[in-house]
Amino acid sequence: MLETRVREVVASVFGVAPDELPEQLDPDTVPGWTSLRQIQLMMALENAFGIEIDPNLLPALASGPAIVRYLEETLAVPEGTGR
Repeated sequence: MLETRVREVVASVFGVAPDELPEQLDPDTVPGWTSLRQIQLMMALENAFGIEIDPNLLPALASGPAIVRYLEETLAVPEGTGR
């Protein structure tokens, strides 16, 4: 499941186990979520999912749900492509 994989990547970047993360992932609930950590997280997501994230989107991707929505849209297979 995508949410689980995102939690695993977030946990890896923050150096904790996924079950140690709060339910809601955002800068207000995850200790140490700074702007630098945000950049590291986006780089880790790029590596984990084989995508490139536009740096201009970083402010909009500052929560678990926003990241999952973005990945769902980015990784969606367009209808009729057969991929």
